[in-house]
Amino acid sequence: MLKLLKTCVLVALFAALPVSAVTPSPAMIAQFQNLSPAEQQRLAKQYGIELPTGAAGAASSQQAQPQVLVPQQQSVIVENVLSEPASTGRESQRFGMTMFNSQISTFAPVDNAPVPENYRLGPDDILLLQLFGKQNSSNELIVGRDGSVNLPEIGPVHVSGLSVSQASDVIANKVREAMIGVDAAITMGKLRTINIFVAGEAKTPGMFAVSALTTVTQSLYLAGGVSDIGSLRDIQVKRGGATVGRFDLYDLLLRGDSSGDIQLQHGDVVFVAPLKATVQVTGEIKRAAIYEVKSGETIDTLLSMAGGTKAGAYPQSVVLERYNSNNLRDLLNLDLTNAVNRQMALRDGDLLRIAETSSRIENVVTVAGAVVRPGFYAWQQGIRISDLIKSFWSDLHMSADLDYALVVREVNNAGDIKVLHFSLAEAINQPSGEANLSLKPRDLVLVFHHANEAIDREKLSAYIRDKIKQRYNLPADVKWTAEDDLSSKAFLSMLQYDTQLDSNQGRAGRASTAGELRIIDAQTTLNADVTGTPVVATPDLGRGALPAIMQQLMLQMYRDKNVLALSASFNRTELLYPLLQKLKNQVRRGADPLILSVSGEVKVPGDYPLTEGATVASLIAAASGLTESAFLNRAELTRAAVAADSNSIEVNNIAVDLNKVFSKEEVVALQQRDRLNIFPIPDWNINRTIEVRGEVKFPGRYTIQRGETLSNVLNRAGGLNRNAFMAGAIYTREDIKERERVQTKKLAAQLRADIATKSLSESGITSTPQDALLMIKQLEEQPPVGRLVIDLPSILAGQPDYDVQVQDGDLLYVPRIDNTVSIVGEVQHASSHRFQSDLSVEDYLKLAGGTRKRADEERVYVIKADGSVMMPDQNGWFAIEKMNLEPGDTVVVPVDTEYKDNLSLWGQFTTIFYQSAVAIAALNTF
Repeated sequence: MLKLLKTCVLVALFAALPVSAVTPSPAMIAQFQNLSPAEQQRLAKQYGIELPTGAAGAASSQQAQPQVLVPQQQSVIVENVLSEPASTGRESQRFGMTMFNSQISTFAPVDNAPVPENYRLGPDDILLLQLFGKQNSSNELIVGRDGSVNLPEIGPVHVSGLSVSQASDVIANKVREAMIGVDAAITMGKLRTINIFVAGEAKTPGMFAVSALTTVTQSLYLAGGVSDIGSLRDIQVKRGGATVGRFDLYDLLLRGDSSGDIQLQHGDVVFVAPLKATVQVTGEIKRAAIYEVKSGETIDTLLSMAGGTKAGAYPQSVVLERYNSNNLRDLLNLDLTNAVNRQMALRDGDLLRIAETSSRIENVVTVAGAVVRPGFYAWQQGIRISDLIKSFWSDLHMSADLDYALVVREVNNAGDIKVLHFSLAEAINQPSGEANLSLKPRDLVLVFHHANEAIDREKLSAYIRDKIKQRYNLPADVKWTAEDDLSSKAFLSMLQYDTQLDSNQGRAGRASTAGELRIIDAQTTLNADVTGTPVVATPDLGRGALPAIMQQLMLQMYRDKNVLALSASFNRTELLYPLLQKLKNQVRRGADPLILSVSGEVKVPGDYPLTEGATVASLIAAASGLTESAFLNRAELTRAAVAADSNSIEVNNIAVDLNKVFSKEEVVALQQRDRLNIFPIPDWNINRTIEVRGEVKFPGRYTIQRGETLSNVLNRAGGLNRNAFMAGAIYTREDIKERERVQTKKLAAQLRADIATKSLSESGITSTPQDALLMIKQLEEQPPVGRLVIDLPSILAGQPDYDVQVQDGDLLYVPRIDNTVSIVGEVQHASSHRFQSDLSVEDYLKLAGGTRKRADEERVYVIKADGSVMMPDQNGWFAIEKMNLEPGDTVVVPVDTEYKDNLSLWGQFTTIFYQSAVAIAALNTF
């Protein structure tokens, strides 16, 4: 009994569940409907089924008949089928199969659907009779098995086989004849139930009790659609053993033609024939899928079924893949713009691949660089530079270089290019002049900023940051410590990256040297190897990451519209990089690239493309002109040529008079490999200065000339004051600082090697290597002073042997009179004491509390006020005692290196450390 009730619940919920071929009997339905509403709800809850509205408590008096399911909003379903995705990431599906997808389609019971005019009455149909006039009444007329209905007070009337309108006329006439003053209105009541069969390749074949209004498509919905091997284009309706209709679902799906979707009759068989032939179309097609084809259908038919090709398709080169007579795949190349090829008959298993067209634009001119609106522009016959760039004010940035711009032009089908140069100012001011070049399709116009300027660099840096975030899936709230010009660092890193790759240093040598970029979030520090110090690689960002991103960005500059829009943010060197790379890559058979080089006194030295008609003047214009210090009387052009009698290279140096070049008296044509060097004017540097501090009458910064002496500078400074301490003068020089820095690095490296050697070879070391390394680190952090020991009294006395020639960046500091002697190093209390001529070194050491246990008393030395070091003439305390002291001297007691760790170089370390400390302390007192 419980099983029966469960079945009844499923029957009552037939509209909400997937369609099944099992049809419950009227007795089962009646038994469920006779239950109380509470019992119906209990059974539904027990089996996890939600009753539809109105199902519980349905009137048991109604005639029990199956509820017929028809699709709601069928037009939406057809639309969904037609808009199947072209590619779902899986194997292509057969077109039309989703029409019967229960997740898309919805079903609902229909008891009061409109009756079509061609519906024929039959047994079990119900007519509703309404009498009005002298007599008013309502009656239900059931068509009996004999095909008649029984009219009250009149008798039987035969209506079987008549349409509703015909039966209405017959019954109304009978009523008028039999009952004077009474008229009748007849409408259709409940429809009869018919039994149909769905057979063949349906998903759920079987017999179904359905409404008499059921059509072919509705019967297919009841059967769950066609199976994977069922045909959508050959659905037959058989009646009494004969085929009375054929329905092609493609007519409904593709053309909206439902003429073949005929109404079924009792006992009809809907037969789904097996699938015969399928073809597949992929690529740039509007509806890529697998299609069922009939005999004789062509490629043109297939394209029509697939909705046609997309706008980006390339029909001139389509590939047809099909099985040959040996059951092997063959490829055919077809031009679908040819009508003959479109009429080619299709075969089972064909695969039509339609490729997309090139992303490159045919009739286009590209403008990049220092223009207000960089981008792609339409090419037209006769278009010139002035048609694209019409105004200095509205079309160019204020920093645009008006003397030099380029047109890059393709010269063959291989994509090789040549470069033309022109003056932007002349092109705009003189539209009929030679500078206003006529453009061709696919030309590239490059406009540069003056010198190496650029604008909106932060936009470019932000673009690079976004690319890094996308490439490495960084969080949106990531913080960057390099908030300055990231694009410049990235470009420099890219150049160094390429240089190291060209020098075959491999991946181990790909680190850059201009700094380090750190990306920091709240939890993790990610190091990107932009430039500089060695970076520990992480899983997210490794070595070479930023150079690779920047290189990809640069190579897309002329083609990608997003990067092209940022081209005004690139400086001259960056804007030329892709062009120079193209010129290098198009070189074949050992030829030289069309590249020139200029160095020296130009604003932007570097490599430039060899343009048509290039001269020395145009190359200087390419480098944004000369600097103020350029020497016009002579420049040097270096030219390499292959010797006529051998394969060797001859290098010739050609003197060029730039005065004649600019006056156009001399035109020097350039060729490949040429290198132009612009010399500076001799002694041009008017910014060479020396700073004088301390006890001089007019301290300050003085401009100096080449060969000028220190005594001359002191005379210009008014000489020394009365309180000047000449013996303690400190003179520093920048190149000496650099030498000290180099020597300190060498010393630190040598000390590390000695520490390693000692730690391996000796076991009696009293200090740990960590302590020694800490002292080496302190040594490396000690800033160089660059002090040059001078004898200022002799210089002021006019002795030329003691005078020195000053250099740019020199510093002279003349302190006040110092009557003290300082004691530093390994003493009990480092201090300074008033100078007394009768006190010896030993006396001053006693004033400092004596030496410590670790002091090396045999190597005590004195740093004189002028920076020189006085060492004892011989070993022993007696020699130290005899050293003469003067005001401003410093007595240094070094560490006993034998006591510390047996490293003899520690004495050299302490000498440098104390001497630097004394000089820095003297400078800081001012």
